[in-house]
Amino acid sequence: MAGFALIDVLVGLALIGVITSLMMVFLGQARTMMRIEKATEFQMEVDAASRFLETAISHAEALPLSKSSPDQVLYLSGDGAWVEFNAVQAIGFKSSALREITVSLADGGQTGAALAIVQKTRRGSKPGAAVSSEPVRLIGGVSAMKFEYLDNALAPPSWLPGWNAPRQLPAAVRFTLSVVRDGAAYSSRGFARLDLAGTPRTN
Repeated sequence: MAGFALIDVLVGLALIGVITSLMMVFLGQARTMMRIEKATEFQMEVDAASRFLETAISHAEALPLSKSSPDQVLYLSGDGAWVEFNAVQAIGFKSSALREITVSLADGGQTGAALAIVQKTRRGSKPGAAVSSEPVRLIGGVSAMKFEYLDNALAPPSWLPGWNAPRQLPAAVRFTLSVVRDGAAYSSRGFARLDLAGTPRTN
C-alpha cells in the first residue's frame, strides 16, 4: 500500500514532539548549569580577593606610615573605603621586602569601580621614606567596599568606622566587598586579626 497510513503520521508527529520536548528540557538544564557555573566562578573571584586582603592586612607591621609626623605617628590609617599600612610582601622568588600598602577604590573604566592596591617602596623606617608604584587592580566591578576597625582599648572593645590612633594597630579589621557581575551582586566578608596589634614600638 503506497504512502503512509494516518496512524503512521500521528506516531511520527508524536515522536517529533517528544524529541523536541526533550531537547528543550536539555537546553534549559544546560543554560541553568552554565548560569550556576558562572555564578560560582564570580563568587570564587570575590572570595579570593577577600582572602588576599585578609592575609595582607593581618601582616601589618607596627611601623610609621610615610605620612606620619613627629606629633602624629601612625602605624595604620583608614576609613570605610580605604586602608593603608606597612607589611612585608613577597617581591620575587624566595625574596621579600617592606612595603607601604594602600587599598582603595579606583576607576575601573567600563567595569565601574575597581579595588586597587598601591605599594610604596620603603627607604628605611622613617616617616616620609617611601616611593609609590603604579596601582594594581585586585578586582573590578566593585559596587561597595566597607572597612571597620576593632579597638580593644575601649570598654567594651568596639568596631570603629575609621582608624587614626597614634602608635597603635587595631586588634582586627573586618570588611565587606560587593561586586556586580552580569547584573547580579556577589559579596564576601573578610576578617583579619593583626598579628602585631599587641606589640607597639617606640619609633
